[in-house]
Amino acid sequence: QQTDEVKKSDWCKAELQTNAMATAKTTDLKADLETKISELTSDIKTLEDSVADAKGQIAQLELDLQRASENRKGENLDFQKTVADQIAVVEVLKKALDRLATYYDLVQTRSQASSSSKQTPPVPQKEYTPNKSSAGVMEMLEKLIHEAQALMADSRKSEGEAQAAYEQSVADTNASVRALSEDILTKNKAKGRATKALLQTKADLADTEKELDGLSKYDVDLHAECDYLLKNFEVRQTGRGQEIEALQQAKQILSGAALN
Repeated sequence: QQTDEVKKSDWCKAELQTNAMATAKTTDLKADLETKISELTSDIKTLEDSVADAKGQIAQLELDLQRASENRKGENLDFQKTVADQIAVVEVLKKALDRLATYYDLVQTRSQASSSSKQTPPVPQKEYTPNKSSAGVMEMLEKLIHEAQALMADSRKSEGEAQAAYEQSVADTNASVRALSEDILTKNKAKGRATKALLQTKADLADTEKELDGLSKYDVDLHAECDYLLKNFEVRQTGRGQEIEALQQAKQILSGAALN
């Protein structure tokens, strides 16, 4: 019986120690899993916020491009109207200039013919030239023509620069949208992986909590089975040892008496 108690005591001590070590290890694992869940949850939130921000940037870029397109269309219409107006002005001014030149040439020819028929004997005649008033009108018309042509040249230059800037803006916007779209795709994939890992980690945590619950229940059972034995083990062993020693002494006494 004493040997059985020793074996049982050794078993209780070993089981309690093993259970305590398993509990400590599993508790650490639970803490690690909870930390991982917190980190994964934070990562997913960060990815979601980043994707939402990228989508907002794309929407703003597309809106800005739409407005730029509308502005460019309006500017182009203004350019076409300006050029058409100036072409019409130049045509009108050139016709007026041509008619004035033809008129002055005709006046000069008639004047010369009239002078030739009336002069006897001929006397040197001054070459006919338009008066200052008529010359001023022609110079003014030529100046207006040059100004209209200069305005058309400036308008064409400005239109070319504006169109080039618009095309560059379109290219830059499209490149930015592509980059943001790729970033969204990458982050959505990362979110998918993180979500999968989160689900697995939560499942692992549930299993770990179940394991801890089992270890706790087993600890209660061990203490119920072993506490009394372990608490009184030394006393019982000492008592039994003394009993055995007393019996041996009694046997020796009885053996000595029998010999006598």
